[in-house]
Amino acid sequence: MENLESSSSSKSVLLAIDVGMKAGLAWFDGKGMLIRARSTRFANRTMLKRALPSIWEEISGVSQVVLEGQGDIADIFKKSAMRFSLPVQQFSAEEWRKDMLLVRERRTGHQAKAIAETLALKIARECGNSPKCVYDDDAAEAVLFGLWYVTYHIDREKNTP
Repeated sequence: MENLESSSSSKSVLLAIDVGMKAGLAWFDGKGMLIRARSTRFANRTMLKRALPSIWEEISGVSQVVLEGQGDIADIFKKSAMRFSLPVQQFSAEEWRKDMLLVRERRTGHQAKAIAETLALKIARECGNSPKCVYDDDAAEAVLFGLWYVTYHIDREKNTP
């Protein structure tokens, strides 16, 4: 999918995932607005593999998946998404953090996660989500990562000749 709005579906959804056995999930609509975010924990790899199909279908219209993370666990996410014919791209945390956080906010992973929680709440409120929503660091990072992808990848693709 080159951009969310040009998909053949009237409701294109991007799913951004902060990969791990405790994963952050953030869904964005075709206009780049946050639909929903949450985190989930998987007890083991078998449970992860069983849970992924329901994650791909949790919000209808998922047409692209972006993963933050590498390694064996990311490979499980990627292979499952590909079985559902979902295009997948992978990035590192460093890639999006350099564009979304100030240098002083990303000196340590712990510091970046704390800032991400605050920023994700602001984003959620701007997108019309509940002012009572609270995101843990995994969901918050998925929100920022997804927003980064929409801003720095999809918007650039729209302007590419």
